[in-house]
Amino acid sequence: MQRCPTCKAPYKGKPHCHRCGTDLERLIAIRDQAEQHRQESITAYTANDFDQMYHHARRACALYRTRSSERLLACAALLSGKHEKALAVWAGTERINCENEG
Repeated sequence: MQRCPTCKAPYKGKPHCHRCGTDLERLIAIRDQAEQHRQESITAYTANDFDQMYHHARRACALYRTRSSERLLACAALLSGKHEKALAVWAGTERINCENEG
């Protein structure tokens, strides 16, 4: 998060916006969960567990979408054999959600 979603003031790393007082704790918690899933994805990669890598990369991207999380998800999809998904994510056309895939 770079800015307060309410007033667009620069984010100062505090649980409340310095300008408007908006409570940012839930957004911070979501960002922290995304980071935990990103770390789990990397751990799964080092263990050659590409399905778990994909699962955690997908959750990380769904919670806090950044270019870095999109790249991780594209790589995880590629390594787990989901080639069309990898290409769609890399091209920026894939909408990420938390739903289970059928």
